[in-house]
Amino acid sequence: MTMVGHNGKRRVQVLARLVVLASIIAAGTLVFVDNGQKAYADYSVTVYPSQQFQTIQGWGTSMAWWANWAGSLNDSQRVPLADKLFDPNAGIGLNVLRYNFGADGPGNVCHNSIASGKAGIYTNIPTYEPTNGNYDWTQDANQRWVLQAAQSRGANIFEGFVNSPPAWMTSNSCTSGANGNAENLSSSHYDDFTSYLSTIAQHFHDTWGMPLQTIEPFNEPTPGYWNYNGNQEGTNISTGTQNTLVNKLGAKLDQTGVSAYSQVAAPDDTSVDRSNNDYNSYDSSAKAYVVQYNTHTYGGSNSDRDYAYNNIGQAGNKQLWMSEWGTGTQSSPIAAGITLSQEILTDEQHLHPSSWVIWQAADNYFSSSGSGNGGSTSDLWGLASTDSNGNIIYPSRYYTMGNYSKFVRPGYKMIENSDSNTFSAYDAGSNTLVLVSTNSSSNSTNVTYNLSNFNGVGSTATPYQTTASQNLAQLANVTVSNNAFTSALPAQSITTFVIHNVTYTGAGAATEVDDSVQGTGLNQFNYSANWGHCTGGCGNDTSGLYNGSNSWSGTAGATASVQFNGSRIRLFGVKDTNEGIATISIDGGTAMEVDFYAAHRAGNQLMWESPLLSTGTHTLKVTVTGRKNPQSSNTWPALDRVEIDPPAATNLLSNAGFESGSLSPWYGELHPSLAGIETNYPHTGTYDAYLHPTSSSDVGLVQIITAPASRTYTLSAYAANNIGNVQFGADVNGTQVRNLNVTGNVGYQLYTTTFTATAGQSIKVWYYAHSINGWATIDDVSLT
Repeated sequence: MTMVGHNGKRRVQVLARLVVLASIIAAGTLVFVDNGQKAYADYSVTVYPSQQFQTIQGWGTSMAWWANWAGSLNDSQRVPLADKLFDPNAGIGLNVLRYNFGADGPGNVCHNSIASGKAGIYTNIPTYEPTNGNYDWTQDANQRWVLQAAQSRGANIFEGFVNSPPAWMTSNSCTSGANGNAENLSSSHYDDFTSYLSTIAQHFHDTWGMPLQTIEPFNEPTPGYWNYNGNQEGTNISTGTQNTLVNKLGAKLDQTGVSAYSQVAAPDDTSVDRSNNDYNSYDSSAKAYVVQYNTHTYGGSNSDRDYAYNNIGQAGNKQLWMSEWGTGTQSSPIAAGITLSQEILTDEQHLHPSSWVIWQAADNYFSSSGSGNGGSTSDLWGLASTDSNGNIIYPSRYYTMGNYSKFVRPGYKMIENSDSNTFSAYDAGSNTLVLVSTNSSSNSTNVTYNLSNFNGVGSTATPYQTTASQNLAQLANVTVSNNAFTSALPAQSITTFVIHNVTYTGAGAATEVDDSVQGTGLNQFNYSANWGHCTGGCGNDTSGLYNGSNSWSGTAGATASVQFNGSRIRLFGVKDTNEGIATISIDGGTAMEVDFYAAHRAGNQLMWESPLLSTGTHTLKVTVTGRKNPQSSNTWPALDRVEIDPPAATNLLSNAGFESGSLSPWYGELHPSLAGIETNYPHTGTYDAYLHPTSSSDVGLVQIITAPASRTYTLSAYAANNIGNVQFGADVNGTQVRNLNVTGNVGYQLYTTTFTATAGQSIKVWYYAHSINGWATIDDVSLT
């Protein structure tokens, strides 16, 4: 549609847009609404598989400080606790653990102040290097028991992190910090410190068979919490010293060969804004060593989370973790569950972390008569709790975590939907969609889930519900009809829906390549000699093999490679007690080690994911090392499939984020002086574009391109306004083909739609505000 200057004609066209809006919604509408709990009226949720975020690595817990307590219990208590936390069938399947490298030793002058402080004796965690150069691997047996118990139940993502360096490395021999918020790691021991971290990682890998994927050298380094004679381990680290330590640690891991299986994570600060500031202060060398951005979310705005995802995760090609969060007592056990779910939703919808990690898996301080947090069934410092008699109990918050961790498993992709109270994830390998919806209101709400953007959908959705009276209860299946279903969400509830037989082949869909697809061309496995293969179910193998096949080799030097054209690739394999270690590389680059060992056999398991790759053809290479985990009985790795993301789509619009500092080649229509760029409300980056209509003046913003091919195009943008009479859409050769209504007063939302055009036709992308006093903004516009 061409916006003309005649007011009468223009208003007729606006009315026509509103009349056809109901039919337009089926073709494309808003994706994400950045607001709080909806009103109590019924509403609908649309799921958008074309909008994909990070691959889920898992859900987990820090091991400070509860693991030292839990590992000290007798087997009648600690074994059932491990089952409930880490077993995906008997429990909630937490698979990510952050192991705390302790600092306590014979020279710690703050031992007593910590013992009588925040969390009692459990925060005095013994170090593996109590004196310079002398390692004692018998230390910290309690925490290590929990890690081993988790691994034996399927946990597979481990990180080592530091609250304080060992006492002998500090300036004042105190593991709780230094006076006046000063740094406490002595500069004379920087090299000792990074050697200590590398040595522990090597021992965990070589001797105990528990490889630490990442090493985080500091915890909450900048807020100034850590002082002499404080109540827990900690140390302040300035951004300059962080930069130095990251560089030294990265170099040490490379020098010792440990970087083949353990890499650097940082900065792990207390809030997202602090973590962003820390990371942005690093030099290029330090940023290159950081493969994983960690942040706690005790603070920081949604725009801080958006910034981290867009600028550090995507532009910086870093994996993102939410590495710690917790909070105090809520009004009731289910209120704590609701608060937990809302925090997960906020983080997942803005930061999009691949792993979400709660502060503690268990809160063992029920009574305020002792030291530490005054734990209760309504706090969020842990998932499990203890009653006044010391019995371990599982409040609503534990089951709420299970609403996510038990069903959204490693390898699922986070995908977008139109509801800020719903989390959505899709697994292309099993054709399974999982939705987790939270109703924090005091009224039941009927919600309709629109799955029409998938190619096919199974006939039922299975709900699992947590309320004040239900603990992850499996309810009767809900019928899916015409790619939609409706369910009543009770007041104060968290409900997970699992839908099988869901297929998707649209924009952004991954390509699945089974290990049995052999050849030398694209999307085929090319095996060297000495590989074994089985198909057709592999002798009734019940481990969940993808397409009933797998391939393996125990011959050192044997290779399997896959050529592909895509932006990212993931390897899925078989884990078992007799699997070995392989290395994986892309295009002949640095080889990373992957351990296929697990205590229980399971097929179709996410083993490795590449970073974001450049446009073009790439080669994944898997090489058998002939080595094995100390706990494994054999040396062969077993392959099951690869999953390939399509090449990154090229945005056909120029200056799509307005970061050039001008509108061009965009231009204003109707009243051009009322359109421009600004810096006060960008969705990402520095600039956004604005429209400032008046009561008598409409205004539009447009860009025109020529369609390069005859095909379907995808148009999307983030938009916001305070008036409501705003629309976003496209014309093809002067005919309006798409028109989306932009909701007012709800902050930025993502709007997306598709349409077809023929090569050589003009495509006009437009943003339009009807005559009323107010503002409208737009940013990150994409036409692919």
